[in-house]
Amino acid sequence: MRFKNNSKLLGLVGGILLLSTACTTNVQEEATNHLPAESIHAPAEEIASQTETSELSEENEQLAESTDSSPAFTAIIPTRVTIPAISVDAEVKPHGLDEKGAMAVPEDGETVAWFEPGTKPGARGNAVLAAHVDDYTGPAIFFDLKDLKVGDEIHVEDGEETLTFVVTRKEAYPYNEAPIRSIFGPTNNRQLNLITCTGLYDRKTNNHQERLVIYSELKET
Repeated sequence: MRFKNNSKLLGLVGGILLLSTACTTNVQEEATNHLPAESIHAPAEEIASQTETSELSEENEQLAESTDSSPAFTAIIPTRVTIPAISVDAEVKPHGLDEKGAMAVPEDGETVAWFEPGTKPGARGNAVLAAHVDDYTGPAIFFDLKDLKVGDEIHVEDGEETLTFVVTRKEAYPYNEAPIRSIFGPTNNRQLNLITCTGLYDRKTNNHQERLVIYSELKET
């Protein structure tokens, strides 16, 4: 974990954590002509305070220490994610917070971001991957994330080891009401959450109406 005792993170942008998953900050009118309404670009929106997220990260550490009698459990630094059910095969890169206090996401539409200050996939807690639903050229890597079903598998690898997570549920939340504790917070389970934008695009607020979260849990081997 990187939040603990990290004064630089604690001081970012008045303590506000913004989630910019699957959303770009500038709408280009010409880009909307070939995209369905539910996949048009939108700006980052606030979902929780950075201070709260820092506390949740520390809770994750404490929970892992209290529930794991031995450090011998699987946790990897992800470099690739594949989701057979929706034909996703993408590079994963670590991202933290950007200069505005937002969860940074890739500049392109084909790369997936792992929230590196949080949990590693395979460790106890909620690991988080995020990516764009579209970019200025059309549908992006998480465009079909909404089509995942309970029981579908998500494979995450580090170049040497592959972990398999099974989808347990999916939820769409109003863009400003995504539950930070459920997505990033502590848990006894080894979970992986995938995030992107969804819902209709609201030109009045310049935003997608919802955030889509796919919840999954490490498959026992």
